[in-house]
Amino acid sequence: MLFVYDSGYLYRYVDKKELCFILKNGVVYSITNPRGTYWTTLLTDDPVIASNLLAIKKIELFRIGGFRLADVDPRHIKYTGIVKPSLGFPGGAIEILIDIPLPILTIYDLINKQLISSEMSEIFTAISKLKC
Repeated sequence: MLFVYDSGYLYRYVDKKELCFILKNGVVYSITNPRGTYWTTLLTDDPVIASNLLAIKKIELFRIGGFRLADVDPRHIKYTGIVKPSLGFPGGAIEILIDIPLPILTIYDLINKQLISSEMSEIFTAISKLKC
């Protein structure tokens, strides 16, 4: 099913390597960007649409998120804007930079079209499934 939605919730689209790092740490945060972690309000089940609107190139693609944007203290939102074209992708999705770790609420595999985890208690099962 093709689904694209600009929601009031935060999502991050990651590859398997980043997903395994996140699962092992229990929260989502960037170790490569000292300013914070980029999130989007884009909700889609389609990896092509995610790649195009977020200007990301990943063979494996997982969506992490479901955290309400309204629950983030505005002092921790460091930037809000639109993804710029890059790597031959048009961009166009909303991007939000947040400087604190956020919890994992759901994990969805866009390539295999399956929910991997929807609760913190399922994280260990997800690590095992993904062979992290």
